[in-house]
Amino acid sequence: MILLMRKRVPLFSMLVFAGIFHFSLIAQQETPYVLNGSAEQQSCNCYQLTPDLTFQAGSVWNKNKIDLTQSFNYIFNVFLGCKDRFGADGIVFVLQPISTSIGSYGQGIGFENISPSIGIPIDTWQNFDFNDPWFDHIGIYKNGDLVNGSPNTLAGPVQAIAGNDNIEDCQWHTFRIIWDAPNKLLSAEIDGVPRVQVQLDIVQEIFKNNPLVFWGFTSATGGQSNVQKFCTFLHANFGTPSGENYCAPSEINFIDSSSSFGSIVNWWWDFGDGSGFTGQHPIPHDYLTPGNYTIKMNIEANNGCISDTFYKKITIGSIPQAGFKSSPTAICSNVPVILSDASYVQFGTIDQWNWNFNNGAEIIHTTDSSITKTFPEETLRIQLTTQTEEGCVSAPFTKVLEVTPKPALSISVKDACYGDPVPLSATNLTPDIPIRQWYWFTGDGKEDSAQDLNYYFPHGGVYTVDAYALNYAGCSSDTSSENVTIYQTNAKLGNDTIVAIGQPIQLHASGGELYQWSPATGLSDPNIADPVATLNNDIQYVVEAYTSFGCPTYDTIQIKAYKGPNIYVPNAFTPDHNGINDRFHPVAVGMRSIDYFEVFDRAGQRVYSNHGIGEGWDGNYNGRPQPVGTYVWMIQGKDYLGKTHSEKGTVVLIR
Repeated sequence: MILLMRKRVPLFSMLVFAGIFHFSLIAQQETPYVLNGSAEQQSCNCYQLTPDLTFQAGSVWNKNKIDLTQSFNYIFNVFLGCKDRFGADGIVFVLQPISTSIGSYGQGIGFENISPSIGIPIDTWQNFDFNDPWFDHIGIYKNGDLVNGSPNTLAGPVQAIAGNDNIEDCQWHTFRIIWDAPNKLLSAEIDGVPRVQVQLDIVQEIFKNNPLVFWGFTSATGGQSNVQKFCTFLHANFGTPSGENYCAPSEINFIDSSSSFGSIVNWWWDFGDGSGFTGQHPIPHDYLTPGNYTIKMNIEANNGCISDTFYKKITIGSIPQAGFKSSPTAICSNVPVILSDASYVQFGTIDQWNWNFNNGAEIIHTTDSSITKTFPEETLRIQLTTQTEEGCVSAPFTKVLEVTPKPALSISVKDACYGDPVPLSATNLTPDIPIRQWYWFTGDGKEDSAQDLNYYFPHGGVYTVDAYALNYAGCSSDTSSENVTIYQTNAKLGNDTIVAIGQPIQLHASGGELYQWSPATGLSDPNIADPVATLNNDIQYVVEAYTSFGCPTYDTIQIKAYKGPNIYVPNAFTPDHNGINDRFHPVAVGMRSIDYFEVFDRAGQRVYSNHGIGEGWDGNYNGRPQPVGTYVWMIQGKDYLGKTHSEKGTVVLIR
């Protein structure tokens, strides 16, 4: 809601007396109300105070004074329009002894300067000069003064709707004003929720011991507007006693619970079967035939207004036909089965199911349309009776079912090496129950339906193998599970290599649990994954990688033993991309590290440099092929004993 000020309206030619505007009287001889300004009667008991136009003012007054020595309880319906942000200004319920032709424009909502008076406004605009809160609010004020916090503020302001900032919501709301004369308590409710109250002897303190006052509504708009209406309460309603039986044929009692702003003088009933009644208390009505009936009711108030029609549908029930189905259809011993309702009723709603198992061995009364049960192996007699919320009870429905025993099985599996077939075998432990179908789940996403099979697993690992079986009635055994281990090795020794004679070299095997090296020559331990070799000659090692179950695989490695430590450098290379001798790189034997390897052309320009040997020189510099000819190379590194080796020489580039 935008926080704006209402604009006051120039008085123009309106007659002003003591701050009160006097409007020409619009006589409404057919009603007990006097309408002023923009107010108009829209139905017998409903009045529009302002249209959705700016600078409007309207008031409606009951022309008969009431006596405040007597209590009253007035109920209205009020409509504050559909515009929240720019809607204004609200309505006020007013008690005053002055006249039925008063009201005012602008932010005073027609109540401003009426004195003496009591006003209960529903205010939908924030006026900063009135200290208004930012939300739509309600309060109790006296003597036409709506400035919050002044001595004339008797209660509030609070939210008009509890927990809601807006009442300009395009909805009708109930607005109740209660005067408790003995306790001198004036209060107001909106939508049945108490909002404000004040305990005050208003006859003595406000009206100077004059108990006779007019009551009515005032409303106004200023620079902003809204449609603003009220209706005197008129509502037809009825009920029936609790515990009534609605099963045909049925006798139904109807109890009037209508309410009206004034007294009710007429009641009209339509019982939905072509018959009716005039009066407040109809005799019990007989419905002989099942069906859905729409009961209608209208009332007339003492002001001649007739209510909207009140409708209530009732069902006079028919006898249901009980029935049920089981899922699965075959009932297997000690396996949960769902018994679900399949009953039918033409008129009414089934809300009770009464189950009887084996002639009273177990009885279940439930308001659920299905139940889940397990049964031992036996002949089963099930009886179902249903009842509707209208009180109609079915005849019993009975089924005799056979509970089928389920098979039992065991399975056997064996561990194996990868690539070998694994025998999977199932055994029927209940040979008197023939098996119709076997189901295997091999743990790798595959299935099979043979009783026994040889299965190849896709790779090594531990698999959980499951199996179950169905008999010819469709009953399933429990699932049997076994773990099977598939052992897989994959021997790996890495690339062939070179070593200096007498230089220790660390070897590494992988792909198994256990290892065996052959021959054992030069090895620190031929039975481990990572032995150290010290060689005097070239050698080929074969390693066997295996597991405790076996499953060996093999790999080999060639090791060349050179005299060294040394750096061997070729004297020519041919970078012609034929895959042979395309790169120039030295061979370091017994070297722990290479500090640098560099190549220079005849002019001394460095055309290749690397910390280490790397992939070697490809004959290009800055991406451009270098000419054929002789190039100088330099290399330096440390051997495995920590000694520095430096070499220099030439190489011929041939294309």
